[in-house]
Amino acid sequence: MASTPPSEEAARPTGFARVWEAGRIGSPTRGAAWARCAVTLLVTLVATAAMAAGWAHATYAGAFAVVGVAVVVVVASVTLMLMLYWLHGSMGQVLSGFLLLLFCMFAGGFAVANAVYAARGEVSHGTIAEVTHRTTLRTSWDACRVRLDGGGYVGREIRCGRPSVGEHVTVTQDPTGLAAPALGDRTHGSPVLPGVVGTAFLLLVFTIVRATVSGERHRLAGTPSPAQGPNPGYYPRRLASPDYGSRAS
Repeated sequence: MASTPPSEEAARPTGFARVWEAGRIGSPTRGAAWARCAVTLLVTLVATAAMAAGWAHATYAGAFAVVGVAVVVVVASVTLMLMLYWLHGSMGQVLSGFLLLLFCMFAGGFAVANAVYAARGEVSHGTIAEVTHRTTLRTSWDACRVRLDGGGYVGREIRCGRPSVGEHVTVTQDPTGLAAPALGDRTHGSPVLPGVVGTAFLLLVFTIVRATVSGERHRLAGTPSPAQGPNPGYYPRRLASPDYGSRAS
């Protein structure tokens, strides 16, 4: 049995570098490609759901809104890297997936809040008792403290525009606290936005699956993907693998 030449053995990465390279190059089999697709879909689903719930709870104001913008960009960039280096999709697919994910995360907060208000929102009436002007690195807004007609205060400040102390307002609250309270009767919201966000997420899932198929076509044809083309020297072991162009699962 022939032994591995010392030069090739020395060139093979070890430790974390080996794990990183394996993640970028991936196993040259169809099953491994769809496994990476499943991981990408799972990361996308969890990240989108978490950010949408966070945005709905924060009402797009306050410290979370500032930090949330950075988190959205980072998470979307991670998905972009997975699609490019793990799934070996085209540049168009990667860019489309990136933009769709950004839209789902940002608009998802409004969609979640609207859906929660329509399903279990409670409408109350009260008076603006206090107005505070707040400023962050992201934006400035007026925060209103509302005293309910039945006694007590709304649990959280509400973002409001051009308010005046003593003004009578209508407030919609979510008893579970998932969606932050909002001014006006929001229980009859239109299902259009949740539908648009849902459609965008389905398109995102389709794009990720399509990127996997595109990467498999490159593998079966023995041609470099957009991620491999500019760096042919980084993929010698994958390109030289006898299974690279194989249809074995």
